[in-house]
Amino acid sequence: MNSPIIKILDENTANKIAAGEVVERPASAVKELVENSLDAYSHKIEVAIDDGGVSFIRVSDDGVGMNPQDARMAILRHATSKISSAEDLYSVHSLGFRGEALPSIASVSRFSLTTRLHTEQLATYLEVLGGEITDIREAGAGVGTTVTITDLFYNTPARRKFLKTPTTESGYIHDILGKLALSHPEVAFKLINNQKLVLSTNGNGNLLDALASLYGPKICSEVFPVVFDGDEISISGYVAKPTLLKSSRQWQTFTVNGRIINSRLIAKALDNAYHSLLPKAGYPLAMLKITVPAETIDVNVHPQKNELKFRDESKIFKAVYRAVADTLSSPEITQIATPAPVFQGQSTYKYQTDHSSPSSTAPVRLWHEDPLPFAAVRESFRQEETLSAVGYDTATGASADNVFLQALGQVENCYIIAGGSDGLYIIDQHAAHERIIYDRLSQAGDLIPVQQLLIPLLLDFDSREIIIIEQNLDLFSQLGFLLEPIGPNTMRIGEMPADIQPAEAQEFIYDILKLLQTGSEISPTTLRHAYLQTAACRGAIKAGDPLNMRQLQALIQELFTTTLPYTCPHGRPIIIKFGADDLAKMFKRS
Repeated sequence: MNSPIIKILDENTANKIAAGEVVERPASAVKELVENSLDAYSHKIEVAIDDGGVSFIRVSDDGVGMNPQDARMAILRHATSKISSAEDLYSVHSLGFRGEALPSIASVSRFSLTTRLHTEQLATYLEVLGGEITDIREAGAGVGTTVTITDLFYNTPARRKFLKTPTTESGYIHDILGKLALSHPEVAFKLINNQKLVLSTNGNGNLLDALASLYGPKICSEVFPVVFDGDEISISGYVAKPTLLKSSRQWQTFTVNGRIINSRLIAKALDNAYHSLLPKAGYPLAMLKITVPAETIDVNVHPQKNELKFRDESKIFKAVYRAVADTLSSPEITQIATPAPVFQGQSTYKYQTDHSSPSSTAPVRLWHEDPLPFAAVRESFRQEETLSAVGYDTATGASADNVFLQALGQVENCYIIAGGSDGLYIIDQHAAHERIIYDRLSQAGDLIPVQQLLIPLLLDFDSREIIIIEQNLDLFSQLGFLLEPIGPNTMRIGEMPADIQPAEAQEFIYDILKLLQTGSEISPTTLRHAYLQTAACRGAIKAGDPLNMRQLQALIQELFTTTLPYTCPHGRPIIIKFGADDLAKMFKRS
């Protein structure tokens, strides 16, 4: 008889498999532990981490704690106080219920737990190594529970290799703890990263105060309350003005019955409500707390409990859309989409149509000595000089050395129509100016034109972003930004690249932060190329900017001084040509 090929896995292996589902990274462990603290009716929760949570995590709370027997049971698989039968899965009110968090974490780390009930004189201390209890004794401690994790994934090195840099892993922890703080503003949260306090909420129950603690005090004037009561659905929270946008959904938090979830359904409803109000691509800040009857959702559809299923998805979609749309229909919001102030400086090559003098900048300091020739053309726009003064033959549209196209007009304030001896040309004005700026910056080598601000900009960032900025101050300096921290969430900008408008400084910094948060090693060459692309895109004229004939002609001539006039830095086409034969075919002449 053949030996059986199906075997029962031992407890240690089963725990490691469960850990792979539950504990994907340090942030997953923090989430599970903090949710346990919330279920224990804690009023204060403190999280401390080192090296992105890989070498050290400690979660302390002042909750109800456990007696010695419960402490032993807590590290066993499927041991839980939250449910007692399968029927309870359809009416779960706690954040944890699967009984896998502690044993899964303990199986892939050096784990210790200290816990004390308020009725006990002494606490219980447990040490676990690789899923096995190595020490258990009485200890002195306050009421509540403290879990300490060191050397996470020490016995699963393959999983450890998939982790990102400590900065990125710290960012994930900061994000999840921030969302947990918003979902429970009545609890005071602290996050200590490498012995530095980076997040703190007061736990007074005011959601607006919690938002201010995470995103800075200025956020209070940028958000509006959401209130909705429908059939079995209630929604509360805050949404931001359409002008307050992020490049990702990082500032969007959704909770259902107190549980943080990721939901494409809710995100889509939010996007639809904002659809016609957004001035550009991006994601607005939102904190939505949705309450529904427990029996109308299934929370047991994901090992990490960050997704759930609704019994009636269309009902939820309509409720979220209605709640947000009604808030955004307020006159206070619909009248705020005013254009950003136009900046004009000596080395800013955006083609402005007004001629006002700059009021917020000192003369631009260039890090290279010789400005490129087309700077004279740009300067002529302000001084009302003739094109011939900078080398143009206004009759032929040519310079002494090159023959250029003759500008004929502009379509939809987006495309330049130009004629040449060999046909008709259509030029994308934004892509063309991108190429011009990109080449100018590239020719500067490692040097970047910088403008010194007479009135420094004060910009607010969340605490995670502040950490990344402080860790990369030298890098930002190399890119032309002089950044100085002047508060827990505020940076002062004294210098910035000359090709970026002050009104766009924060969005530009967000672009750099997004690149730095990818977790991969970024070479100086890659970062510089990304900077040049972003600087060129943000500094270029936009689709919709009206240009006069002189500006159109100047843009064409400048384009043909670049190395690759037919493609933008992102690889998109700049020029479409219709030759004589093409036109003849269109008009059925051939």
